[in-house]
Amino acid sequence: MLTERRLQDLADNIRQDLNLLKAYEDELRYETDPRRLAGYRREIERQRESLSSYQQEYDELQKQVTGVPSAEMEDTANLLRQMDAKLDDVLKNQKVMQDDLKDLRKTLLARFDASEQVIISAIVQRLDLNQLEIVQSIVNEIEIHSVPENELQETLNTIQQALLEIRQTEIGLYDSQLMTVAKSLSNVVEDPKLDVNHKLKVSIPIIPLILTYETEVGLKSGLNLKAAWQRLKAWVRGEQ
Repeated sequence: MLTERRLQDLADNIRQDLNLLKAYEDELRYETDPRRLAGYRREIERQRESLSSYQQEYDELQKQVTGVPSAEMEDTANLLRQMDAKLDDVLKNQKVMQDDLKDLRKTLLARFDASEQVIISAIVQRLDLNQLEIVQSIVNEIEIHSVPENELQETLNTIQQALLEIRQTEIGLYDSQLMTVAKSLSNVVEDPKLDVNHKLKVSIPIIPLILTYETEVGLKSGLNLKAAWQRLKAWVRGEQ
């Protein structure tokens, strides 16, 4: 009876850890903050230690069982195999995803000159895989001049308004990095020597980050920026 109870508790613990691993996997898919990524990796490594402990307990319980293993023993053994496979899968996918992020960031930054890279590099590092792919696609549409001039100008005007609001916002509502980039980008978008395409191309990477903050701060230009972003994504999807 005691063995059955211990076996049931063991199986329950493994199921809980499997659910945690799935949650970590989902979070890692979109996380870009290096500190949080390191935290998730540490938690996953702890799960590996837990698996070793679970396997040891299972082996001890198995020694107490005589005859044909019960269905509960077989189910628990299967859960241990699932957890082992999931740990390998999560860590492998994390490495692949981080490699993809690194390559995509490098590819995106290569489309800008050295001075522009200095401005937007910190922002690019904060975009997740989905955001990077969208930014890359929109920049491409701008470079090949597939977006009408009036659409580009309207979007640029909206970005200028958002950047101005951020610069004038009370200190503390935005992080210092975003404030610094907003100031540098404002100098670019207000440069009379640059054309609309160039100004907008350099500004595109900051839009997803501004929209992330907008839900918390509530920019006056927020709705216009969201609408402009949706229109640009529609061009990428061929819906315009």
